[in-house]
Amino acid sequence: MVYGRGLSFRARVFWAIFLVGLLSVSLSLFYARMLLGEKQMSSAQEELLRECRMAASLYAAQADDGKDVHALLHLLGHAKARVSLVDASGTVRAESSASLDERTLDNHNDRPEIIQARAQGDGYAVRESGSLSEPFAYAAHLLPDGSVLRLAVPLADLLDDIDSQLSVLSRLAVAALLLSAVLAVLISGALRRSVDHMVNAVTAIARGNFHRRLRNVPGKEFAPLAEAVNAMAHNIEEQIGYAADQAAQLESVLTIMGDGVLVLDRQGNVRRVNRALGRVFPEVSRALGQPLIKCIPVPCLQNAVETLLSSSSSDTQAVMHLPLELPSGQNFSVRLARADDVDVRVGVVAVFHDITELMRLERVRRDFVANVSHELRTPLTAIQGYAETLMEVEDASQCRHFAEIIHKHGSYLSAMMKDLLALARLESEDGVLQLAPTPVEEIVTQAQTICSEVCSRRKVGLAVDIPAGLEVLAHDESLGMVFRNIFENACRFSPENGTVRVSARQEGAIVLFRVVDDGPGIAPEHLERIFERFYRVEAHRGQQSTGLGLAICKHVVERHGGRIWAESPAQDGSTAIVFTLAAAHGGDEDSSAPVAENPGRAGDADGVDA
Repeated sequence: MVYGRGLSFRARVFWAIFLVGLLSVSLSLFYARMLLGEKQMSSAQEELLRECRMAASLYAAQADDGKDVHALLHLLGHAKARVSLVDASGTVRAESSASLDERTLDNHNDRPEIIQARAQGDGYAVRESGSLSEPFAYAAHLLPDGSVLRLAVPLADLLDDIDSQLSVLSRLAVAALLLSAVLAVLISGALRRSVDHMVNAVTAIARGNFHRRLRNVPGKEFAPLAEAVNAMAHNIEEQIGYAADQAAQLESVLTIMGDGVLVLDRQGNVRRVNRALGRVFPEVSRALGQPLIKCIPVPCLQNAVETLLSSSSSDTQAVMHLPLELPSGQNFSVRLARADDVDVRVGVVAVFHDITELMRLERVRRDFVANVSHELRTPLTAIQGYAETLMEVEDASQCRHFAEIIHKHGSYLSAMMKDLLALARLESEDGVLQLAPTPVEEIVTQAQTICSEVCSRRKVGLAVDIPAGLEVLAHDESLGMVFRNIFENACRFSPENGTVRVSARQEGAIVLFRVVDDGPGIAPEHLERIFERFYRVEAHRGQQSTGLGLAICKHVVERHGGRIWAESPAQDGSTAIVFTLAAAHGGDEDSSAPVAENPGRAGDADGVDA
């Protein structure tokens, strides 16, 4: 098993033990050779000096008997040693070596052993022979007549004796080295098996198997490490469990939040977004790790982020509030906060609170106040003016005329109050309407009868195209109110001698109603607002209407679970009010599915006449 790119653990242990043994044996041999060599050379020096003194004594004794010097030197010398006789002038008088002629030898008074012998009586030197050009060990002894007897032994012979003694130590060293190799193999194998067992356990823990533990520890020396690994696995298991629980809770909170959450790092790049923000900005979910400006191209938002990121940690301006209006018409209140001392990887956290509905309701409130003020001011001003005039006029015919005008405006105010009460009742009722199968043709006929006066005054005809036997799930009185208001609205804006066309068709589980007139139409910018209270298209002001009819229709239809919208121009170029209700008998299609090519927006506004 290889750990890393180098040698395996077993190879490293083996070579460590083997090299330690090799180094120990080598140092032992080195110092043994050095000590043994010094000792051997010292013994050889003493032995050679002793032999030289003995040879000098024998030479002195034999020389007194008149023996030949050359014969005497040959007698004193042997195979490994040669004997020389140097007189007081340094001239070699005789040499035991047959290979040397003393007559050709130079003066020996400069030889170290000769100089030492003349000074101390005995001399010793190890050097290269000037005559034979090989190293010798020389011993010299001073004779009584002033001459010097010198004994020379080849240095190689001395070294051979040392090597023969060291050979025994070398064999012992080789045996010790082989033993260290065997021990290295055994120890490295045991350590490798132990480490492999622990590595497998740690690897399993690293891969997520936090239940893995070291049970069988091979060797007491690994017991502390095994306990540390088991404790680490236990702590990691607890921390991972806690972190997973926290992450799951955070993910759940972010997922169910209605507000969008955006997390940026210290460089202003996107780190995390929740589902709510992804619905508003689909690109941001695919832009993790990219700059904010690429996925949300809003300069004011980018400037706010850069301001927070560039501010110091001691700056108190760590939170910013930013109003944000998108081209789609959505409005957000964005709260940005710099994440100090929380996570060094987190720079800014932004929360996007959708205030589109609040802004719309605020606009509706303002428009409602303005519109209701306008609607009430006209009749009240008329009533007040004609009442003041009536008090000063004595002509009975004029008084009646003024009284009729006052009665007309009073009726208008009464109708407005009635519609406001009806609308308030619809908005305040919490219960569900009691819906039952209701014949559509019968309800339309009743509404047509009630609106006949308005239609006849405007000379507008009413064409009904309702399939026989068609029924919807509805509250009959509320459904009649819807048709009456739509019919009156259509008749009021249709040209004289025009026709209001009413049709219905069943599409699966729903019934689609269309009330079409040939009026002047509704501009696109007004289509989404005609269901607001008192909202009027300016060109049509002055019509005798409370301005609450379509608002009532919207609330009734929605209480029935349907939808209502306006189409102008419709498919045939006219203006249509379209709404849906659940069929009493029909297919299984979802009643909430779109049923028109361009349904517009039913809106959450409160409606008026178009």
